[in-house]
Amino acid sequence: MTNPEDIKNLVNDITNFVNSYTADEKQFIEQMSREHRTLQQSFTRLVLRWIEFCASEDYQYDLRNQDSHTICKTLVKSFREAMKLDEDTASDLPNWLSFV
Repeated sequence: MTNPEDIKNLVNDITNFVNSYTADEKQFIEQMSREHRTLQQSFTRLVLRWIEFCASEDYQYDLRNQDSHTICKTLVKSFREAMKLDEDTASDLPNWLSFV
């Protein structure tokens, strides 16, 4: 199990990366694409969980991150429509990815 301090440090590393005007997102994507395919799937699952959370009403937002909330809500809604899920069916995007 991952140590909470390790998670905090990882989040700090990620936020430092995205907070930089010189963040090389293309290089990050290129490096991630070289990781093991199962790890890529796990990373995608994490990103989808973040998208679902940002789309939820539990997500605290203001004018600085309102677009994140709006875009994530649109992504989740589009996913539900594409998968023909009704409002009462939990979408749980990450669980649509297969586990290896």
